[in-house]
Amino acid sequence: MKKESEPDKKDAAPDRTVLGAERSLAILSAFIDAPEPFGLTELEARTGLFKSVIHRYMMSFIKAGYVVQRADNSYQLGPRAYQLGKAFEARFDYADFIMPTLEKLVRETGESTAFYIRQQEQRLCLYAAETPASVKATVKAGSLFPIDQTSSAQVLRFFSVPGNAARSGGRYVCISVGINNPLSSSMSAPVFGPGNALVGSLTIFGLTLRFDPAASGAMRATLLQMAQELSTRLGASPQVYQAPSADIFDEAAAQAALAAQAAQSTQATVGDG
Repeated sequence: MKKESEPDKKDAAPDRTVLGAERSLAILSAFIDAPEPFGLTELEARTGLFKSVIHRYMMSFIKAGYVVQRADNSYQLGPRAYQLGKAFEARFDYADFIMPTLEKLVRETGESTAFYIRQQEQRLCLYAAETPASVKATVKAGSLFPIDQTSSAQVLRFFSVPGNAARSGGRYVCISVGINNPLSSSMSAPVFGPGNALVGSLTIFGLTLRFDPAASGAMRATLLQMAQELSTRLGASPQVYQAPSADIFDEAAAQAALAAQAAQSTQATVGDG
């Protein structure tokens, strides 16, 4: 019996190590989207771990410089965490994350794909992947286009505004048909990164004669799912997409609603004098 119990102990050791790593990551990850320092009570709520457990881990984090304890006993990320982030930033290559997503989209949808970022009042095609179809719509990486009414431009214009991701009503997929070319259509979804800031627009585009974004609910769902997965890999919180659906986002209606809210807020502030 003794010999049989010893392997059990050896088998259990790796599990304890993994559990400790998962707890460490859960505690440190709780700081990522925190607007300000907080204490053990909020850490307990954010991680689901007991305060007594968190406190033991925090002692190690503080000693290593990953966490700093303030005079009011609240905690914030320390200089070592900053150094780790800068090391990641220095070696980070968007292509390593975005290109595989574009290529996967091509395989699953049969259409061309592109990733756009905003450059002031223009949109830059940062990366692109072409469909193998003999007749296709194409765009070259490095091409500059205006911020117009195409689906990618709608995404870059609306979701680049802080807080607008939460104002979309759960709709994140924009579509366009024949804006710059009467023969092409597209659908786009926002991709977020660190701090839940917009990184760019993930886009599928193709020939209108075979590609109808309004009727392609399954394709919109695929695009949105991959945008969410890419955002998480780029450092965004999964919660940046609130109750996401594959329904079409109407940017014009959303902008009008925001303008109406702003007007009401101004009237309420002015009062009756």
